[in-house]
Amino acid sequence: MNCIIKDECLIVPEGTKKIGFRDVCDLIFQNPVREIVLPQTLEIIEDDTFFDFTEIQKIIIPASVKEIGSQAFWGLDDVKELIVPATVERVKKHAFCNLRGKLVIVGAPQTLPAGWDEEFAANVGELCFIPEA
Repeated sequence: MNCIIKDECLIVPEGTKKIGFRDVCDLIFQNPVREIVLPQTLEIIEDDTFFDFTEIQKIIIPASVKEIGSQAFWGLDDVKELIVPATVERVKKHAFCNLRGKLVIVGAPQTLPAGWDEEFAANVGELCFIPEA
């Protein structure tokens, strides 16, 4: 996979179906990254993919994503708002643990979608469920 960095933004190329820590770690460790742009083709965000990358401020999970791994977004101290569609079929334990900002679940009632671990958002600053826009 050939991710690129442009203006403090990590851009994952269209056509990518799965992303993991090894795909992004060198780029993020070597460059300041404030935003992550994920492709509409993405289906799986593996365990620990963005674990403890504290400078990330903005991520929008595309509707194509079907699975988010354990601790995939753990400890993102600077994220102001992370948007996740309720269409994600499986969210593993602690996927968004210790996220300091707002975690927005779009398209869900005030309950967890089926297939989401009950501890997916432990210690999140704010958890918000909104209807589909």
